[in-house]
Amino acid sequence: TATTSDKPLTLAAGPKAGAQPIISDEPLNNSSADPKAGEDEDHQSTDEERMMEEIAKQKELIDALPDDAREGIVHRAPHEKKLGQLEFKYQLMVEKERLARVLLKFQEVYGDLYSEPCLVCLDDVHVHAAISMTEQLFCCGGFVCKSCAGDIRESGVGLDKCPLCREVTDVKTAAENAAPLMRLAKRDVIWAQSNVGRCMIRGIRGFEKQAQTGLEWINKAAAQNYPSALYELSKIYRGEIASEVEKTEEKANELLLKAANLGYARANSDMVKMYFYGTNGFETDQDEAYFRASVAFALDNTNDEAVMELGSFNYLERVREPSPYLACYYLNIRAKDDTDGMASFFYGLSLLRLAKHLHTDNSTTPPAVFFWLRKSLGMGYKVGRELLKKLETDGQSLCANCGKEVQAGEKFKQCSKCKAQWYCSKECQVEAWRAGHKKNCKSAATLKFEDYLNAE
Repeated sequence: TATTSDKPLTLAAGPKAGAQPIISDEPLNNSSADPKAGEDEDHQSTDEERMMEEIAKQKELIDALPDDAREGIVHRAPHEKKLGQLEFKYQLMVEKERLARVLLKFQEVYGDLYSEPCLVCLDDVHVHAAISMTEQLFCCGGFVCKSCAGDIRESGVGLDKCPLCREVTDVKTAAENAAPLMRLAKRDVIWAQSNVGRCMIRGIRGFEKQAQTGLEWINKAAAQNYPSALYELSKIYRGEIASEVEKTEEKANELLLKAANLGYARANSDMVKMYFYGTNGFETDQDEAYFRASVAFALDNTNDEAVMELGSFNYLERVREPSPYLACYYLNIRAKDDTDGMASFFYGLSLLRLAKHLHTDNSTTPPAVFFWLRKSLGMGYKVGRELLKKLETDGQSLCANCGKEVQAGEKFKQCSKCKAQWYCSKECQVEAWRAGHKKNCKSAATLKFEDYLNAE
């Protein structure tokens, strides 16, 4: 089995070995990838140095502030928030460089990624990385990139007519959709063959369930090394899809690896847990697990599994320099569109850890943490119930403004908007509102992490 043991990041000794995985990272060397990139590299280095200087100055400013009184804590808060904005901007830039380096390493090991130009903008698209990369056209078998498809719709023109062959594409029913797809498959359009096979095996999208015929179509596409079809075959041989094919883990893993190494994002993200825990016939290889998660996201930044995995690597501190910012950034991508509550729960936990990173005075829990934990619970994810109860109990025991402890039989006033802060008096509530709770309260339900962090 090919691995990437020489790649510029290593994740070692996972849960089965009993030690913390370690990730090492090297600076991106653009000059080795592109001899003309020297000027850009120097400029990038200057930007990094400037940002690090800003962060150092902000830390010095905060260290010089008093921190032993309530007034000092309140005064520190906006400066700590500014530090957070600077640190996140820097760490996100470094992370993007790391992902670019990972993708270069992937191609060094497994070959260049297959790409085709979008026939509208002519930009190269890694069409085999994920279905989400393109808008496939059932009339002529062509495609446009997602960006161009969005622009066409926003322009008011719409995709009622194919932008390539000008044929009317306004298909209404599943049966109407199935007919042109079958025509394309018979014309040897590879993505159509794979789609027809998937639909026949499952009996969906206007196709009758014909498992054997569907398998034949999948095999046709797989024989041409179409990654999506290889991935589908892997699931069939693993027994995840009902079929008369005999289950064999060895064949399933061979196909999964082949799809992944051809640059199919879902295959790479599927392999993360297998390598991490040493399951499904894969040996435990923690560095490969992190590498595959990074490759999956670099190929397709809409891959839900990859963002959860990268967020978890940072939240669980399984990297040499875990980032609470990157934990929030990745987990928030999934949490924004959460449907089962799990991502919202872990994003809430990440916001709590970020607050402890920024505010070393053990100040009150940010309202956003309550918002996301309650949202998770509201979707039926019960794991956070006890934590939420504890945070509410702790919040009710102290005035969020002056720090006064609640007395037996006393009940502090709860903020009616965020329901996440409690005050001993109306005066303290008004004072806290003016001192900064107004901003924190209003930003609690902000869905995008960057907007939450930069809210004024």
